[in-house]
Amino acid sequence: MSQEHDAIVVGAGAGGLTVAIGLADMGRRVALVESGRIGGECTNVGCIPSKRLIHLSREPALRANAAAALADVRATRDALAQREAREIAEHPRIESVAGRGVLRSGPAVAVTSPDGAVRTLAAPNVILATGSRPRTVAIPGLPPERVLTNESLFELAEPPGHLAIVGAGPVGLEMACALTRLGSRVSLIDMADRVLPQADPAASATLLESLAEQGIAVHLGARAARFDEGAGRILTLGAPAGEVPLEGVDAVLMALGRTPNADAAGGLLAGGPTGITVDQWGRTSMQGVFAVGDVTPLAHQTHAANAFGRRIVQRIALTGTTALNRRVPAMPSAVYADPEVAWVGPVASERARRCPDGALLDITVRMADTDRGLTDGVRHGFVQISAVRLTGRVVAATVVGPRAAELLPLLTYAVDHGVSLLRIQRMVHAYPTLAGAIGRAADEFARRTLPNLPTEALAYGRHRVLGGLRRRLGG
Repeated sequence: MSQEHDAIVVGAGAGGLTVAIGLADMGRRVALVESGRIGGECTNVGCIPSKRLIHLSREPALRANAAAALADVRATRDALAQREAREIAEHPRIESVAGRGVLRSGPAVAVTSPDGAVRTLAAPNVILATGSRPRTVAIPGLPPERVLTNESLFELAEPPGHLAIVGAGPVGLEMACALTRLGSRVSLIDMADRVLPQADPAASATLLESLAEQGIAVHLGARAARFDEGAGRILTLGAPAGEVPLEGVDAVLMALGRTPNADAAGGLLAGGPTGITVDQWGRTSMQGVFAVGDVTPLAHQTHAANAFGRRIVQRIALTGTTALNRRVPAMPSAVYADPEVAWVGPVASERARRCPDGALLDITVRMADTDRGLTDGVRHGFVQISAVRLTGRVVAATVVGPRAAELLPLLTYAVDHGVSLLRIQRMVHAYPTLAGAIGRAADEFARRTLPNLPTEALAYGRHRVLGGLRRRLGG
C-alpha cells in the first residue's frame, strides 16, 4: 500500500475525468479507476448518444431511415469514447486502472480487476465519482426483453413501433420527442399531475400542448399496473378515472431517474438514498475523501459534475485560492425536448416558500411576440424572469423555445452575480434574435418600476426588513 499516487479517482465519467485531468495537469500523480468504459454514463449511454439522436431525428432524410440514425448514434458515441480513452492512456501523470474500486480506510481503494485479482491503492486524496444507474419499477407480466433503459435504448437496431415511456422527466420527454420523429408511436406515463415537474408550471403547460400536437399520448396521474403479452401486448395503466389499456406496446422505456452507485463508499461515508453527503467543496465525512457527480445529492447533470469537479481540483491543488471561490455558482438545467426548456434559480414553488408575497416581479415575454419568433414561426415558447422589486435583481429565469439552453447563459450570469434587469436593459441585442425576448423583459421591468419609484421603494423596504428578503434569497 505504498503511496504511488497523489490522488485516486474512482469512476471515469464526467466528474471523474474533470478531477483526474485537472489534478494531473496540476502536476499530481493520479490513478483513475474504472470498471467500464472511459466516459461513463454521459459519453456512452447518456448525453452524447441522446443528443445525437435528437439532432439526427430532425433531419428529414433520416426520418425515413431510423436504423441509419441509430447506427450513426452508436458510431458517434464510440468515436468519442475511443478518443477519451486515448487521451487518458497518453497522459503522462494518469495511470488507468481497470476494475471495480471500493473505499477503504487510510484513505485507500481496493480495486478488483476483471480477472478477480485485488490491488489496494493508497493516496492522500480519494475522489469517488461512481455515478448512478437507471431506476426501474417492476411491472407484473412485462418480459425483461421488452424493458429498456438509457443503457439499452441506443443499442436497438430499429425504434419500437409502440414505445411506452414510464416517467415524464427529462429523459422521458427527450426520447419521446426524438423517437416520435423517427416513426415510433409513443405513450408517455407519469404519476405526477404535470410533465417535467422539476420546472415551473408554465413550462410544463407549454410542453404538454406541444406534445399533444406531436401526437404523443400523455397519461398523467397514472402508473403502469400490468402487462399482458398474450392478449396483444396490452399495458394496463392504473388511473383515478379507471384502468386505461395501451394496446400493441412493443417496449417500455424506464425513465424514472437514477439511483446513486454509493456501494463504492464501502459503508464508510455518511449518506442516504440520495447518495454520499458532501459539502460545497465535495468533501465527505472522511478526511481526504471527496465525491462528485450522480453519486452525491448534488451535480446530477454533466455540467454540474464538471463544475463541482473543478472545485475539488481547486480544493486539493490550489488550497490558498479557495477563499476566493467559496460560493457554489448557480447551476442551470436544460431539457432538450421539443420545445427545449432551460431554467436557473429557484423554481416557482421554492420562490413562494422563500419569498414574501409581492416581493418579486414575474415578467413573461412570448417568443411568438418577438420579430425573430415571427420570422421563424415559433409557436411554443417564452422567456420568464423573476426579479426583486425596485432593484431588479434577477432571482430566477425560465426559457422555453428553440435553443432555449443557448439563451440561458446571460440569465445564469445575472442570477449568479445579482445583476439587475435595469442593467440588462442597457444591453443591445442583435436584431432579430430570440434573445431579444430577454431585452423586452428588461424593458417591461423598467416600464413597471421607474414611473412608480416611491411605491416600489416602499414595497422593497417592507419586504427586506420584515420579510428578510435578502437573507431568504441568499444575497
